[in-house]
Amino acid sequence: MTGQRGRTQEAGDDPAVTDRTHASDQDTIRMQRELDLAQKKVQVVGSVTRHDILNQLTAIMGYNELLLTMIKEENIRNFLEIEQRASDKIRRIFAFSKVFQLMGNEPPRWQKLGALVRLACDELDLRGISIREEAGDLSLFAEPQAYKIFSYLFDNAVRHGQRTTMIRLAMDQTGALPVIIIQDDGVGVPPENKEKIFERGFGKYTGWGLFVTRELLAVNGMTIKETGTVGSGARFEITIPKERLRFDVKSSRHETEDRS
Repeated sequence: MTGQRGRTQEAGDDPAVTDRTHASDQDTIRMQRELDLAQKKVQVVGSVTRHDILNQLTAIMGYNELLLTMIKEENIRNFLEIEQRASDKIRRIFAFSKVFQLMGNEPPRWQKLGALVRLACDELDLRGISIREEAGDLSLFAEPQAYKIFSYLFDNAVRHGQRTTMIRLAMDQTGALPVIIIQDDGVGVPPENKEKIFERGFGKYTGWGLFVTRELLAVNGMTIKETGTVGSGARFEITIPKERLRFDVKSSRHETEDRS
């Protein structure tokens, strides 16, 4: 008994073990502080650099537009228009990077789907495309910039649908988890590109929109896939954990709201 008690006491009170534990705790605290500082530096440098570059880019785009009103030679105007498109692409890439950088910085909160859709529409030129909200009066538990999810999906339909006239939002509750469907009547996505469209750099424009969409959904515990048919339009399915969705009005009938 005495030997067992001695071994127990030795294991629990060994100064070397205590020192190693304390040192390990101190290392953990120090590494966490260094990580926090590194993250802060990245955020500050990223935001300041982005702000300064965008200011200069705005000036370049302004003078470019002015030149387009002054120059009549077709070949020079073509070069200016190419420059304008490139500048706009740079501006949008910086906008995507800002959303990506802010992911997870603010806590999630309940937000009405209708409000998220309106915010998305307000920052887009829908070019006459109507938005049909048929998902019902529901809310999502997500971070504040969740409206960007719908903004990027709508923008994708506008830019790549070619003939899109309508975007429809609906709710599917037949599976194990609820699914929000965003479907358009454009040209659709070829089978070989259904996964590639979510990769950064893929596509004809910036190659950031659907990549950031998927990452933003992942941060909020959601997933997305494309299930449409070529020729009938793109169809995106967003799967949502049950604890992140709630119906604000219990109703078996969902009202339709058209917006263009």
